[in-house]
Amino acid sequence: MSLRRIRTAALTVMLGFGSLLFQSCPVSGLLNDCFGEDTISRSEYDDLNVLERLLYEENWCGRYEPVSSLLDDFL
Repeated sequence: MSLRRIRTAALTVMLGFGSLLFQSCPVSGLLNDCFGEDTISRSEYDDLNVLERLLYEENWCGRYEPVSSLLDDFL
């Protein structure tokens, strides 16, 4: 087999497997978790004081999002 056929076959397999793997994972949800308007970056998190940091937690993509708790209503 030529290198071009191997590359085409590998690409076809990866596209087929990727569509099965990510079938139940909507892309808009992934982007919203990482770049939603209520998330902040690591540098913005570092600029917060100690009490404000308690209101945020790190999500799966390394950004920080507000913690949903009863403290939000009081602070």
